[in-house]
Amino acid sequence: MCILAAAPFAACGFFRYHGMTAEQFLWAWVKSELLYPKKLVFRSSNVYHHALEPAIAVGCRPQKKRKNKEKSHGKNA
Repeated sequence: MCILAAAPFAACGFFRYHGMTAEQFLWAWVKSELLYPKKLVFRSSNVYHHALEPAIAVGCRPQKKRKNKEKSHGKNA
C-alpha cells in the first residue's frame, strides 16, 4: 500500500518539461494560473495624433519645407 502511494512521487523524479523538474513546473503553473491570474488587454494609443490635437482643433496644418528650386546642381545652371 505504501509503495503504491509513493509511486507517483517517485515517477515525478523522472519528469522534465522544458528543462524544469516536476517541482519547478508545478510551482510555475500554480503561479501563472492561480496566484497571478490576469486578463491581458491591449490598448493602443496614437502619440502623433495626441501631440497634434491642439493644431487639429484650430484647423491648421503644419507647413512642409519647400525645396529651394533656385539652386541648381547641374550643368544647366
